[in-house]
Amino acid sequence: MTISQRLIAGIASILVMALIVDLVRRRKLREEYALLWLASGLVMLLVSIFSNVVAWLARLIGIEHPAYALFVIALFVGMVLAIHFTVVLSKLTAHNWRLTQEIGLIRRQLEEDSSRKEDPS
Repeated sequence: MTISQRLIAGIASILVMALIVDLVRRRKLREEYALLWLASGLVMLLVSIFSNVVAWLARLIGIEHPAYALFVIALFVGMVLAIHFTVVLSKLTAHNWRLTQEIGLIRRQLEEDSSRKEDPS
């Protein structure tokens, strides 16, 4: 991996981590999710600094150019993050569905109670 490729990858990693810190500071991103993004940015930064690890990994998996290996690593990290957030989103969807059902039941109970008070027969 050339110096310019390493430099671009390192700068991109630092910019992503700075963006994550800024989003947490402005309360746009929760800390629990920020840790995942910061960890992935740190991994990418370390990979860009220690390019011999990338070259070794590229040879290990049969990739001709270390820059391609860096792309594969980034793609893998992105896929892991996407899977994690899909699991979180699925849990939130199920939770919202249950809350909506509970609100409907509570509204129905309130309507029944108010109709009984209005009609004292």
